[in-house]
Amino acid sequence: MRSCFKIVIVLSLAFGLAGCNLPTPAPMVTPASMTGSPTATSPLYTPTTQQPTPTPTASVPANWQTYTDQKNGFTFRYPQQGQVANQENGSARINDLPFAPGTNLVEKYMEVNVAENVFPCSSPLAQGYPPGSFQSQQATINGLAWVIESGADAGAGQIHIWTAYSTVKGNACVSLSFVLHSTNPGVYSTPPPLFDVAAESDVFAAIVSTFVWLNP
Repeated sequence: MRSCFKIVIVLSLAFGLAGCNLPTPAPMVTPASMTGSPTATSPLYTPTTQQPTPTPTASVPANWQTYTDQKNGFTFRYPQQGQVANQENGSARINDLPFAPGTNLVEKYMEVNVAENVFPCSSPLAQGYPPGSFQSQQATINGLAWVIESGADAGAGQIHIWTAYSTVKGNACVSLSFVLHSTNPGVYSTPPPLFDVAAESDVFAAIVSTFVWLNP
């Protein structure tokens, strides 16, 4: 009986000592608390509303001269090199409009004409032409309605290509008529280069775009 008691004592001590040598359980790891507010993640693409780009308003050089007709109440601007001649009774001619040298173009000018009680309003350059022999169209330039006529004539080795802009206010018909005077290359033994009609005509629309009535 005493032997059995000893065995029980020995076994108890063995288990007790074994328990003392067991590794200490690792403390439970508690996730650290997040501090502050979460940072918002920016999207990879943010849609935007594309605004149309305004079309710049055409402007003319600051050194252009000003033509004014006080009687008929209008004004416009023209290139600095232009020379006004024969300005009287609502008509004038502006000579020496600049053009590229070295071609068959020899002269570039414009005529200003005012006629009263004319219907339809048309350039004097269009008079005498049979119907259908020249082009005519309507356009709005700088808020004003214009009739644009164009044609050409030739003779004695000379060629005249013209474009006319006409507008009406009250009973007054105002026409700004532009002429490109060139020579027929066939009359030369060594013909000069032909001038660029489109490039030389660009200034016409620019001049017309400056036209305003003094009392709208």
